[in-house]
Amino acid sequence: MKNFKKVLFVLFISLAVTACKKDDEGGDDGQAGEGQMVAKVDGQNFQSLEGTVMAQESNSGVRTLAVSAGTVNSENLQMIIINFDGEGTYDLNFTNIGTYSFLPDPSNPDPSTVVVYSTANGNSSNGTINISSYSTTNVKGTFSFTGYNINNPSETTSVTEGSFDMALTQN
Repeated sequence: MKNFKKVLFVLFISLAVTACKKDDEGGDDGQAGEGQMVAKVDGQNFQSLEGTVMAQESNSGVRTLAVSAGTVNSENLQMIIINFDGEGTYDLNFTNIGTYSFLPDPSNPDPSTVVVYSTANGNSSNGTINISSYSTTNVKGTFSFTGYNINNPSETTSVTEGSFDMALTQN
């Protein structure tokens, strides 16, 4: 039984790692200008606010890329890629996570009121992030995903036409 559990664990890890990256073609750079993230959230424009745009790569045994940005309306988009290995298309799911969050009342910055939609609902793929251009100082790409409300999974939001062009910091 002990060996069976080990085999299942190794199989699960192998599946998670192979599910992280779809292919090596990252597509085009998208519409975002330098230092920006843009998208449509349920058809409404998302335009990043200067000073809220961030891309960071870390490697503490597992190479990870995180990109995020916020708006003047207290909205935030964030994508995290685990086992990042450069340009290519990655599924957004329970391993590589895409989130959209917002404060329902921006005049009340109470963190307990934040509404969060996430791709981490157990499905194998709820969207993609395409890294079209990557260097040690800059990352560009496109993305789209369906996010599920973490407090009410039957409620979804659609993030489409997303793109970013960001300075990259290494950690």
